[in-house]
Amino acid sequence: MGKTTTAVLAIALVVMVVALAYEAAIIQRLQEENNQLGELVAQLEQQVSILQEKLETPSYPLAVVDDFNRTIAIAEEPKRIVSLAPSNTEILYAIGAGDKLIGVTRYCDYPQEVIERKNTGDLAVVGGFSDVNIELIVSLKPDLVIAFGTLQVNVVKALEGHGIPVIALNPQDIEGVLKDIELVGKAVGLYKEAKQLVANLSSRIDLVQNKVASAPKVKVYYELWYDPLMSVGPGTFIHDLITIAGGENIFHDAKTQYPIISAEEVISRNPDVIILPDSYMAEYNITVDQVKNRPGWSAINAVKNDKIYFIDEDLLVRPGPRLVDGLEQLAKIIHPELFGAS
Repeated sequence: MGKTTTAVLAIALVVMVVALAYEAAIIQRLQEENNQLGELVAQLEQQVSILQEKLETPSYPLAVVDDFNRTIAIAEEPKRIVSLAPSNTEILYAIGAGDKLIGVTRYCDYPQEVIERKNTGDLAVVGGFSDVNIELIVSLKPDLVIAFGTLQVNVVKALEGHGIPVIALNPQDIEGVLKDIELVGKAVGLYKEAKQLVANLSSRIDLVQNKVASAPKVKVYYELWYDPLMSVGPGTFIHDLITIAGGENIFHDAKTQYPIISAEEVISRNPDVIILPDSYMAEYNITVDQVKNRPGWSAINAVKNDKIYFIDEDLLVRPGPRLVDGLEQLAKIIHPELFGAS
């Protein structure tokens, strides 16, 4: 190899080394710029998060629209709240506003703290659904009352006449319940907490729906009452929950929400699962054996296969966060192969 060739190779080697060094410098610079860009993006995301949180944290005074399509003005964050339904009370406790409650109905009994506070007199009992004591509520000087349903329309008007802000809830389905949780959270200054609760509940609902999506429908008979026999039809939370849990309500074609039915209809529709509320059935000695021994019911699949269950009715009829607990229990009963033994 001649001197000229050696020199050329040396020069080429130097050029290559220089090129590699330049390329390494470029890569290093790009990495530094990328790191800086990453830090900038992180800072921007943090600022966006802070701004979003501020936007999602309502400031007072504020206005909300309730389920009666009424616009209610709330001057300051409520500190003294009266609840006129058990579901309202459960919503308030679930989002962390239980300590703001000063009055509830005689039917409010969850969580356990509600019972304890009622017993000690820390919570005033202002009546029931249709016999609300307006004078007592006014004397409590609440800065917000949360009413429920069309039965309390006159109560809402009466309290408004005393200058008390009243929000009326009247959800028609589970989606409506989730919206009401956010509505209450916004009204009482706990919107972020309410949205987090709704996100958690929605995730649990989606989990059930996804699991039963391809599962065969299971025919379900829900016995609301025994004498006369009553069940549930479309337009009820129980019907909706059975459907979401992968069941088929055998009275899905009922013309009323709570149809009076006959034993013969139950037998002919032949449910795979029978579910009864345990809250009051036990008081009337309605047991699994009693159901099995009803005339002709031995031909029903649910009886043959020992698929008769009792459930806490409050989990199925109170339009609050515990509806999702009820949904999960129904899913275990209807599809134990997917959710484990009930």
